[in-house]
Amino acid sequence: MDLGHELRTLTLTERVASCCRLSRAEVAFLQRGHRAHLDLAPTARTGHYRITPTGHVGTILAPEMRVVIRPKIPLENLFHLLDPNAPVPAFEDKTATVPGAEAFNFLARRLAELLAERVSAGLHRDYAERVAQGPYLQGRLDLPAQLRERRGRKDLLHCRYEDFTADVPCNQVVKATAEWVLRSPLLGEGVAAALRRTLPALAAVSPAQLGPDCFADALPDRRSAAYRPVLALCRLLFEGLNADRAAGPVPCPAFLLNMEEVFEGYVSQGVRQSFKADERCAVSFQPPYLIGQPVAGQPDLRVRPDIVVERAGKPVLVVDAKWKSLAEALVPADVYQVLAYCTALGARRGVLVYPGRRTRRWTYRLTAASLEVHTVRVTGAPPACRRSLDRFGRHVHSSASPSR
Repeated sequence: MDLGHELRTLTLTERVASCCRLSRAEVAFLQRGHRAHLDLAPTARTGHYRITPTGHVGTILAPEMRVVIRPKIPLENLFHLLDPNAPVPAFEDKTATVPGAEAFNFLARRLAELLAERVSAGLHRDYAERVAQGPYLQGRLDLPAQLRERRGRKDLLHCRYEDFTADVPCNQVVKATAEWVLRSPLLGEGVAAALRRTLPALAAVSPAQLGPDCFADALPDRRSAAYRPVLALCRLLFEGLNADRAAGPVPCPAFLLNMEEVFEGYVSQGVRQSFKADERCAVSFQPPYLIGQPVAGQPDLRVRPDIVVERAGKPVLVVDAKWKSLAEALVPADVYQVLAYCTALGARRGVLVYPGRRTRRWTYRLTAASLEVHTVRVTGAPPACRRSLDRFGRHVHSSASPSR
């Protein structure tokens, strides 16, 4: 997309309705590719529509305009939610070429930093099976391939051997994500230069075909645990850039963050940190659970809570994060959901956590399970927000301890 000419900018706020003038082409574009991100409803005034973002923030580039969706929280707090361990960038450093692309450029710069750290520490290597053909035997003979060889040529040996290489899934995903980010018209020049400087170290790595399967293959194990932050960031960037997949032929014309998922990831980091040194408990994030016994001829019943804490292999606590303002009364659907998780898994404690301006907590003692409601601070100075997250994590750890 050519960004050399000035596009009309439509600025919206997450979950806040606005009345805007749109052409037929703009309406068709948004309905075709962004129904999940924007609710459009015609008004009594011809050519004007009521637009409500559905919980996503970021930028959409349309042929005739750009749509900028701002978060309800300040930008520095959004940066903190995206990566609590990264310093908040100075606002004087304008790295984005497109209004509303600040979060994308923040994440892209963070990708360059984490990738540079991995290169400096040494890329993860592992054994991968290779095939080869030639006059000399490498590794072991590939007997089926050799038997298929026409006329049984003895001067051409089909071999299989183990290669200790950096061309493994965790590096393939990182390279593919970096190359995709570099193709985005939303990327600032300074961030692009920083990201390009890291790519020569990945020259021998083949990029993966990005998708859910490749991220599953790249899940870090004990030896590649240091890749966990960069792989989580790659997935966040992939999902944000993939938001436009139905919008049309323009490559990467949008970057959208699902704030529900951003908040879930933020809460997960706080919980993970609190259990880091505790080998008695296992913490899982969005683990799939099969409920009940499978029955032939009917689909299985599965649930996927946000966070589950297990002790001795049994779920003891379930955390459900909700990106919404907590009113005076709890939303019944939120309560039903977390209690259903607890009942299905046999957990005795359920936790609902919401964003807020300050830290709060209260408990309901119920027959089957206790329910705790928390608010975690997401506005104000990032250090204060971090302390609130740490307090929440410590309390979850305390609630899951054997003495409770």
